[in-house]
Amino acid sequence: MNPLSAFISLDDPQKEALGIQYTPQEIHDQVDLWASSVERVFKYRERLTELFNSVSEKKKNLIYLAGAGTSEFVGHCLQGLFRQNFPIPVQVVSTGKLVTHPEEYFAHINPLMISFARSGDSPESCGAYEIANQFSDSICHLVITCNKEGGLARRARHDPNSLVIDLDEKTNDRGLAMTASFSNMVIAGQACSQIHSPEEYTQKLPQLVAAGRKVLTMASEVVKKTAESDFQRAVFLGSGSHYGTAIESHLKLQELTSGQIMCGYNTFLDVRHGPKAVINKQTLVVAFLASDPYVRRYELELLKEIRQQELGKTTILIGEGLDDEISRYGDEVIDIKSDSQPALPDSLTPPVLVMIGQLLGLFKSLHLGFKPDSPSKTGVIHRVVQGVKVYDPKIFTEKGIFQEIRG
Repeated sequence: MNPLSAFISLDDPQKEALGIQYTPQEIHDQVDLWASSVERVFKYRERLTELFNSVSEKKKNLIYLAGAGTSEFVGHCLQGLFRQNFPIPVQVVSTGKLVTHPEEYFAHINPLMISFARSGDSPESCGAYEIANQFSDSICHLVITCNKEGGLARRARHDPNSLVIDLDEKTNDRGLAMTASFSNMVIAGQACSQIHSPEEYTQKLPQLVAAGRKVLTMASEVVKKTAESDFQRAVFLGSGSHYGTAIESHLKLQELTSGQIMCGYNTFLDVRHGPKAVINKQTLVVAFLASDPYVRRYELELLKEIRQQELGKTTILIGEGLDDEISRYGDEVIDIKSDSQPALPDSLTPPVLVMIGQLLGLFKSLHLGFKPDSPSKTGVIHRVVQGVKVYDPKIFTEKGIFQEIRG
């Protein structure tokens, strides 16, 4: 039995004592929800086609991929696909930036704002939606959420310019960290990006699901062993869509260890421009590798450099088709490729590879004595962000009054 399954098999009192009533099960079950997330998107194929076509035809058009925290990182895994499949500029933006600087994002454009939200109850998510409507008369909204009863979903359903896609309620993680919610929102976003050719995506979905199950089965032993070593910081590296994988993975390890393990992230090329300084003898390096040989050449050269300079405590390589040439630069190698299938496009594999970051956060949290379902002993972080007030920017500009926005 692999370590993840072993934790799931514990009885309820044991899980409660360890603080793992939810997180291991949510990591384990997420892959089984991917097909449902795709079905829920394609159920709205006609409306989505009309929506994307209408935005494409507008002048000064733009797609925003918006969210708060992990929900923002969903966008970083998707923006390449959207740019390739639609003749529209695409930008990832945090809802926090939209709230504080709306005039920078909604002036003189006709955007489609795609909002990703686990709960849809964070103040920034609801506030950004309301502020967007204030600043743009012709804005359209697509809301992808794991909580059909959340504030954002309830508000958007009453707006004729909005479409809400609810994912299975099981994607609405009950643990602190977003795991199943993240991968399923990425999957739903991938399906949206393929709305003009859904058959092409659904043909690849079984291979994606098989790769996800393979990671859960084969990787947890390696990841647990790594998590129980004494590294003190970690750096996650990814190119293209896997830049989003790296960002999300760094957050998973950092938040599930309540900040005790400080983490960084970057692309393989950009890390040389200063950030490489954080890689010392106590640093775990996690490399999410591309299957594209052109991209992998750059990644290989950095891994050689790290090894030659004797940087890092341990290096984990994750990807498809990791041959001897590249595997020798990793201390641990996790190859997700199926022998009978060609490699999946790199743009589709973030939901698979990100589970390494989730598992690393889970096992390191337990190793350090934290409770993964609620690792913050001081209550600094919460499942849904608290303490944020969102103010009406129009009223402040006109009257100098701080008036809270109520969704």
